[in-house]
Amino acid sequence: MQRPKVLLWRSMYYPGGHKMLVDRGMDVVVVDSSDPGEIKQALHGARALWVRTPERVTADILDAGKDLAMVSTSGFGTDNIDIDAATERGILVVNHRGFGRVPVSEHAILMILAAAKRLVWGDQAARDGSAWAMRSGLELFELEGKTVGIVGVGFIGSEIARKLKLGFRCRVVGYDPYVDPRLARLADIEMLGLHDLLRISEILVLVPELTDETRNLIGADELSALPQGAIVVNVGRGQVLDLAALADALDRKHVRAAGLDVVYPEPLPDGHRLLRNPNVTFSPHVAGGTMEATIGLAKSAVDQIATALGGAFPSSPVNRAAWEGPRSRRPG
Repeated sequence: MQRPKVLLWRSMYYPGGHKMLVDRGMDVVVVDSSDPGEIKQALHGARALWVRTPERVTADILDAGKDLAMVSTSGFGTDNIDIDAATERGILVVNHRGFGRVPVSEHAILMILAAAKRLVWGDQAARDGSAWAMRSGLELFELEGKTVGIVGVGFIGSEIARKLKLGFRCRVVGYDPYVDPRLARLADIEMLGLHDLLRISEILVLVPELTDETRNLIGADELSALPQGAIVVNVGRGQVLDLAALADALDRKHVRAAGLDVVYPEPLPDGHRLLRNPNVTFSPHVAGGTMEATIGLAKSAVDQIATALGGAFPSSPVNRAAWEGPRSRRPG
């Protein structure tokens, strides 16, 4: 029997994931390019596609996958895949839930503390010797007891809240019109409307999914609604936050500092205003990229691909209708 072809658009975060697929009886092909023509050609005969953000699976690319039965994301987010187009073509999309809860929540708190304690400045200044002449009057502050607003109260947002309340005795308020009320109650989050949350949030943490509703959700008006000297942290999706508006708020010192694991575009172009601002702490979209999480994500992807290509229903479908509808490409 011919081994089913699985196409990886970019390598898995955990290299051992490739061997896992091979060990499950699959022929693995890796395309390490953003060229649509190259990915379309490689899709010939592929039964499954694993795609790594930020590569985008459009309707045009799906049309090139005549034999595609399924597409797997590289994490939880699905904003880089045209779900409607996949459903219309009977192609199942799966994602991977829960693996970002611990690493992203830890990273969010890291970014808050790095901004509050001016960690990046302190490291550089201690190395070049300039710190000792600049410590007088340095504005550092404590996280203990602060009011933190979290936009996006899912598995990650609720875990950030739990850590902040238990570890730092923070007051945590949240905004998420689609939140599972059980998550908010378990994490003891006070749910508010967005404007009411912004008005009292000394620290604003963004961790929502990217949707039409959340794209550019936080702009100039929203940043101006924050208390003077607030900190803004984004560990969700870059397009949720208007970076030009953030740069303006930092320049006029309404926002004290920011911590950004995600930006748009990635990477930012040379000379971008935020790159020159010493009060912004960056990390290169690695909040969820711990060894533990990448191994878990690889195992989840391999299991779901093998399950679906075997004709059974995988554990985390995004568009169930594609599997059950009249155009389903379900194997078997």
